[in-house]
Amino acid sequence: MRLKVASRTPEPVLLLIMFLVVAHLLLRLTLGYGNRTPDLFVVALLIGAREINQGNNSALGFLLGILEDGFSAMSFGANTVALSILGLVSSRIRDTFVGDSPVFLVAYFFLGKCLRDLTYWIAVGADIRGPFLSTFLPDAFLGATYVCLAGVVLTGASAIKSGRK
Repeated sequence: MRLKVASRTPEPVLLLIMFLVVAHLLLRLTLGYGNRTPDLFVVALLIGAREINQGNNSALGFLLGILEDGFSAMSFGANTVALSILGLVSSRIRDTFVGDSPVFLVAYFFLGKCLRDLTYWIAVGADIRGPFLSTFLPDAFLGATYVCLAGVVLTGASAIKSGRK
């Protein structure tokens, strides 16, 4: 499947998305760091939402979700639902809010990860998920902060490299 990108999309953004996908799999699976690394699938999807059209970003979320679900037999399908919805919503936000300010980027990545975790928690089912507060207070907010830091750094680095400010 080939993603059609908008005419304003530079190829380095697609290379960055592919790099993040490979880095996610390398860090979480091959090296075994697990949840101690940022969720680079979410970072890749949110960066892609800023450059790729809505339908293709939802398809990217679907593919990333299937890839993530391939390694979780107990909750198969929950990551696919969560990342597909995140891809759809994040593309809609791009159409509503246009901005590259640091405050917007921090909120964009932080709330994107929170939305992904909330959607996953709803989709996973009552038998597997833990209580809401014990899941979200320590883990989700720390993970969202980690994703926010990685996303802002990568977005800033790609903007500097492409000459945007």
